[in-house]
Amino acid sequence: MVVTRCSSAPSHSGSNPSQQPLLNDQTFHTQVTTPQTPSFLSPLPKLTSSDQAFFLLAFIASTTSVAFASFVAAAVPALFAIRNAAISLSKLADTAREELPSTMTAIRLSGMEISDLTLELSDLSQEVADGVNASAQVVQAAEAKLRQFSSMARQQTESMIQERASLPIISLQPAVAGAARKTTRAVGRATKSLFNIISGRQGTTEYDDDGAYD
Repeated sequence: MVVTRCSSAPSHSGSNPSQQPLLNDQTFHTQVTTPQTPSFLSPLPKLTSSDQAFFLLAFIASTTSVAFASFVAAAVPALFAIRNAAISLSKLADTAREELPSTMTAIRLSGMEISDLTLELSDLSQEVADGVNASAQVVQAAEAKLRQFSSMARQQTESMIQERASLPIISLQPAVAGAARKTTRAVGRATKSLFNIISGRQGTTEYDDDGAYD
């Protein structure tokens, strides 16, 4: 840096400065100096590789710490929610442990009742089937008995008509009347026997009026 200074010689009293030559009265001095910079503008010292590694590790550690702190701050609500869910699950497990035995007992009893009801229904259906079969057999027996009585009454009527055909005309009318009465009694016995078979009673009541008309 070049610094220029100017100095003037002493002037005589009473002299006019404008009348003296400028070049004779002034002297110029030149000096080269080094400029001084402020302390805050001074260049940074050169860092070594160990210092650079230390600063890098410090930056990574600080970044990791900030990220971990942010993660923890964001995970706190989730952790509270997980805690509440775990508490609810524990309460549910306690309730299930208390209620499960009684529930299983009720289910077992219900199953036993259903099994008994099924057996009873099976027995009832078997009894109904047996009753239907017995009724069918009774009806078949009554039908066979009725057919037998009908055939017997028809045979008796035909035999009596044939026997009375050879008698005189005077006795024909009483014979026809007796045959009609006997036929009526035979039909009545057949009907009563049919009713006795259906009602389950043993034995039949017979009419004893045959001797009155012989």
